[in-house]
Amino acid sequence: MSKIMRIKFTKLGDMKYISHLDVQRLFQRVFRRAAVRLSYSQGFNPHPKMSYGNALALGVESHGEYVDIEIEDDISPELLVEKINNQLPEGMDFIKCVEIQTGVKSLAGNIEYGNYDFVIENVDNFTKSEVSDKIDKILSLDMLNVTKKNKKGKLVEMDIIPMIKSLEVKSVEDDKITINSIISTGSIKNLNTNVFLPKLIELLDVSIDPLEVDVIRNDLYFVEQGELVSPI
Repeated sequence: MSKIMRIKFTKLGDMKYISHLDVQRLFQRVFRRAAVRLSYSQGFNPHPKMSYGNALALGVESHGEYVDIEIEDDISPELLVEKINNQLPEGMDFIKCVEIQTGVKSLAGNIEYGNYDFVIENVDNFTKSEVSDKIDKILSLDMLNVTKKNKKGKLVEMDIIPMIKSLEVKSVEDDKITINSIISTGSIKNLNTNVFLPKLIELLDVSIDPLEVDVIRNDLYFVEQGELVSPI
């Protein structure tokens, strides 16, 4: 009898340059090398039964990615983690695994928010007080429009204030500023960091290219009874 395992994994270091599609291919190879049998769909073109949370943008590190994987082997979550971690490249690790039942909330359809750190070089020597004042001004805005491409490739204006659940200064040091934010990261509402970050840098008035900012995803969340809840 097959089992569905929900796994939390990291994607750090050079692994941040591996695309979402490459991660899927990597996991298929790793499971094969670890001699763990994946379940496959029926039909003309069978594929492994693997379901992911919101895809991570290329170049973003993460301490909290999720995947549901159906397997044919009767092994414990602990043994699965051990067998797979022996095969994964540096920077990717299975850090938590639980068996879930059919009918449990899916990842793709139910993740609503992501928790991000933005690590910005403090080229302007801002103090924590100065950065905090700038963040307060952002949070006091009734509307914050950005321009983005819609699914048809047309440029549209979008108000992102409703998609920012929290925004705060995590730390300000001589060499770097770390801003933490929880933003919409779901299938219905999704504030892409590539859209959010340039606007954040603009409003903070930091003299740096957004492409030079390190982005780290700490975790992803469901919403249950108004509270943020980890998928595991």
